[in-house]
Parts: sequence; structure tokens; C-alpha cells
Amino acid sequence: MIYISAFFFWAAVYLYVPVLPVYAQSLGASLTTIGVIGAAYALPQLLFRVPIGIWSDSLGRRKPLVVIGIIMALLGTFGLWISPGPGFLAFSRGLVGIGAATWVAFTVYAVSFYQPENTARAVGILNVVSSAALTATTTLGGVITDKWGAKVAFFTAAMLALIALVMVLFAGEYRLPKKEGFTWVEFGRVARSPLLIVVSIMGILLFFAQFASLMGFVPVYAAKIGASNSELGILTMLSSGFSMIGALAVAPLIKRRGNIFTLVLGAFILGLSLLAVPFVKSMPFLDAVMLLNGLGWGMAPTQLMALSISDIAPAQRATAMGLFQATYALGMLLGPLVSGLLADHFGLPVIFYVAAAICLLVIGMAFIPILPRRRF
Repeated sequence: MIYISAFFFWAAVYLYVPVLPVYAQSLGASLTTIGVIGAAYALPQLLFRVPIGIWSDSLGRRKPLVVIGIIMALLGTFGLWISPGPGFLAFSRGLVGIGAATWVAFTVYAVSFYQPENTARAVGILNVVSSAALTATTTLGGVITDKWGAKVAFFTAAMLALIALVMVLFAGEYRLPKKEGFTWVEFGRVARSPLLIVVSIMGILLFFAQFASLMGFVPVYAAKIGASNSELGILTMLSSGFSMIGALAVAPLIKRRGNIFTLVLGAFILGLSLLAVPFVKSMPFLDAVMLLNGLGWGMAPTQLMALSISDIAPAQRATAMGLFQATYALGMLLGPLVSGLLADHFGLPVIFYVAAAICLLVIGMAFIPILPRRRF
């Protein structure tokens, strides 16, 4: 049931994402304001993921926080439906961001049903489920918007969140012993993990690149070269669809070729796709570029997520995952903000050049000796 709930949860979060920037523009939002709306989703994740992880580990439970997160996503999508202008769009997207912050609990919840050596597999399956949700719904969101308008897409997202809430109520839970409470010593021990620090920095960079581009300004660029709302949904569908392939490929690739090769390959494919965007002048070619984008995006973050908790004891994994996800949320926050400012001053293409250069930096970081070469 947790996987079914995760599917509908991410469907609710992303159904309308391909059309949200264009809809915001129709309400008078500038490119900088669109960046603020994107950042409003990331800011709560930066602020709340660590406390959520600590709270979850202290309770020895994950499910209650998952339920809270789905409720916040439900409220946020409902808020998007009734939003009168860009400011309220940003506020409502922020509520959805609070819901997304509980992905910390979602992730460790799913991993708790697997043996430690199967962490990469568990995370890969969970990322496949989230990618499947994006694949199934982002095109639907574009079609709904073309036929009935963006507000109907927002309302549909709210109904999907309601389904996710019902599903998670039927999910079981493997409970850990309840702790006496939070201690800074324990938190510091987790936070000082060298591997966690390195992969968290890499996460910042990758999420900056992707949220500055596909989740922010690829739709704006596509609309500029003539894409309809339905075609905007197809773009995101193609990327999310191929990200499932990338996520599933991580564990086998690590076993065969090791962590460094797998991480470098994922970051290279992602960077290449982003670099190509400004040179594309037609939708069929942009669709092809987004296939590559999805493949790289499925590989790199999946691997980093598994690495972030690979040397952490089960009782502290939610704290470690909270630290990792809160850190990469900084990239989600800065990506839309910085790229919006850059686009207003220097034009859209510079966003994609910067994002590609960041992926190149991640490739360089993959050779830091702290990364395990083969096994978790």
C-alpha cells in the first residue's frame, strides 16, 4: 500500500507542474516571480526535512508523518485551485512543499521492509514508483489544461492527494523501539558522516541543475518555440518515463561497473541533455533531449539517495535521510531563484549552460576517494 500511496502522492504533487509556469505568466508573473513560485516549493523542504527525520527516528515510526505530508499536499493543491494570483500560487505551492518534505519518512518507511544490503534496490523501486506517477500524470495535466483549464488540473491533483491519503491508512508499518528523545551528540555523529556530506553536496548541485531547467524553465522555453499545454505535459512525461529506466539501472550498474562509473554516467547524460536545450528549435527534438534528461535524472539522484544512508544504522536513517534531502532542497530552492534572475537579465539559454556546467562539477566530485567503489 505504501507504494500505491506514494504513486498518488507524487501524481498530486506534479500533475500540474508542466503548465504551472505558463499559468503563472498568464496571471502576470515575471520570470523572477516564476522562480519564486518554484522556490516556494523547495523552501519548506530545506527547513523541515531534518526536523521530520529527527522526529521520525525519535518516534520509531514513519507512517504518522507520511499521513501529515499527504494532508499538506492536499491542502496545497486545493489552494492552487482557488488561487487568485501569483502570490497565492507561491503560498499554495509552499504547502505542497511541506508535504514533499515528508518524503524523508516515505523513503525510510519503504526501505524498512528490506534488508540493509538491498537499500539501493528499495530506493530504486521507490523512485520508479514516483517516476511512474510523473509519467502517468504530467501528460494528463497538460491535456486537462488544454480542454478545461489549469484550475481543473489543480482540482484533479487535490483528488489524487485524497486517494493517496486513503491508501496510506491501510499500509502496515515496521516499528522501531521508541527513543528517549533527541540528542545533539547522536545528531552530530550522523551529520559528520563523510560520505553523507559528500553526497549531500552533490545532491545540491544536481537538484539545482534540474529544478532550474526541467522543473522551472524548460516549459517556458518550450512554450517559446510553440509548445501547447499538452506538449508541455508530454515533455515532462518523457523525462519521468525514462527516469524509471535510469533508476532501475542503478543497482545492476553498480554491481558490474562500480559507483564511480554509474554516477559519472548519470551526471554526464543529464548535463548533456541540459546543454542541448538552447540549440533545439522544434518540439520533436526537444522531446528527444528530454528522454536523455530522464535517463540521467533517474540514475544520479537514486544512487545518491542510497549512498546517503548506506553507512548509517537503521535507527538513525530518517535523520540521515532528512539531512540529505534538506541539503539537496537547497538546490531546489536556489535553482529556480537564481535561474529566474539570470533569465531576466541574460536570456533563457544561459540557464541551461549553467546547469550543464554544474553537472560537470558533479562528475569531478565523483572521483573523491570517500565514495565506495562498488558495494554499499
